[in-house]
Amino acid sequence: MQARQFQCEDCGSQQGCRSRPRSISEKYIMPIFGLRPVRCADCFRRSYEWIFVEVHERHEPEVTHRAAA
Repeated sequence: MQARQFQCEDCGSQQGCRSRPRSISEKYIMPIFGLRPVRCADCFRRSYEWIFVEVHERHEPEVTHRAAA
């Protein structure tokens, strides 16, 4: 089975990335059915896509710790 390219339903962009699960059902139940939350990189619309859809991994921001003065 070949993975298909992500395409946003609102803006038509093909740039999508994985979104963090918000609830217990998104974290544990939806993966059983092959679904995952995805966010459009251009319009930020959140949707659910099959696990076979190609999307980018989330980019976690770098956390820098400052020393107390």
